[in-house]
Parts: sequence; C-alpha cells; structure tokens
Amino acid sequence: MKRLAIIIKVIFFTLGILFFMMIALAFTSAPFYMHFRLGQNPNEDVEISDPRQVVMFGGAGMPSEDNLMRLYHTAALARHFEVPVLLVHPEDSLCQAEMTRLLRQGDIDSILYMTEGANTRSQALELMAQYPKLAEEQLIVVTSPEHVRRTIKCLNKVGFQNVIGKAAYPATVDFDLSLKKQKLGGNESIPSVESVKMRYTFFNYLKLEITCLREYCALAYYRIKGWI
Repeated sequence: MKRLAIIIKVIFFTLGILFFMMIALAFTSAPFYMHFRLGQNPNEDVEISDPRQVVMFGGAGMPSEDNLMRLYHTAALARHFEVPVLLVHPEDSLCQAEMTRLLRQGDIDSILYMTEGANTRSQALELMAQYPKLAEEQLIVVTSPEHVRRTIKCLNKVGFQNVIGKAAYPATVDFDLSLKKQKLGGNESIPSVESVKMRYTFFNYLKLEITCLREYCALAYYRIKGWI
C-alpha cells in the first residue's frame, strides 16, 4: 500500500507540473509556433510546378470545421491548377456525398475516391495499391495543419516522393476586438475583461497545446512503428 501511495503521488505531481507548464505556455506564443511548424511542408526540397492531382485526406464528419477547411483549400488548388481531386476518406453513407456536393458547388467536376484505410498509414498503403502510377506524379496533399508532417512522411515511406503538403489553415479575423466605447450593460460593478489575450488567445493556445501534444505522440508512435 505504501508503494502504491508513492506511485499515486508521483503521478499527481507529474500531472501537476504538466498542467502548470501548459498554463504558462498558453501565455506565450509557443503554442502558435508549435502548431505552425507541424503545418509546414516537410519536403522543402520538392518543387511542384505541374501537379497532376490534389489529394485531400479527410477523416472528420460533415459538416465539421476540419473537413470544411480542407475542402475549401482543395477546391481552390484544383481550380488554380485545373487538376482533378482525389478524396481519401473512409466510405460512409453521408460524409463522402456531402464532400462531393460541396466540391461540385466549387466547380470541381473531376473527383476520384480512395475509401480504404482507417488511419494515415493504412490510407497511404491503400493509395499506393490502388493508384500506383501516382507515385511518379507531382501531388499536392491537403489536410489539417497538425497532420501535414505525419501525412507527407507516411506517403514518402510507401513510395510517394513528389508530394508536398498544404495545410488547411482558417483565415484570421481582421477587426478590432476591443470592448472600449461599446455599450454592454449588465452589472457595472464587475469590470469588463478588456484584454483580448485573456478573452481569446489564452484559451485558443490551450487548445493548440492539446492538439500539438496529441500529434507529437502520434509522430513518436509512427516513428517507433517504422511508418515514417
């Protein structure tokens, strides 16, 4: 029992330190740059001048923020380069149809599908098995920012070398979030929180830390497994 109590104390002490570090980091710009780095194309030496397809890796529901952002960037790239879209997404009764509908609304008519695989590794293997000729083509891969590095590394591992990653970043707001000179009413004895950093940035960075921590664990697991 004494040993168990010591183990529990160590666990809670470690979690406490981790929680404190996450709170402290949320007051800095570190989470932003962690997330930004994950969204950078890892194949910096690969130049794509004449892509043959835009490959979108899905996985979220429809509608969802992740898939809507990916579809937006996918459609824009496909229109710009005038190339077909290849949707990599598990087959289901709703998401694929909804994604197809939105792409067609964005004037994308040529759409292919790869519906096998349940994680990035299996999807990369199935993509090579079903479309082996794409290994020799230039491809642009669209996915969420935190998944870019893992997705491209998985594709490289199975034989796709002429690929670059495109992170589906949302646009940032461009207006004043200040509360000054705004009539808000309510209990005037409670001061308004004027700091935008406390109202938005702090909590957004906390969410980014969780996202990045999950992805770093996934990257470590994939590396140990020899998938990247």
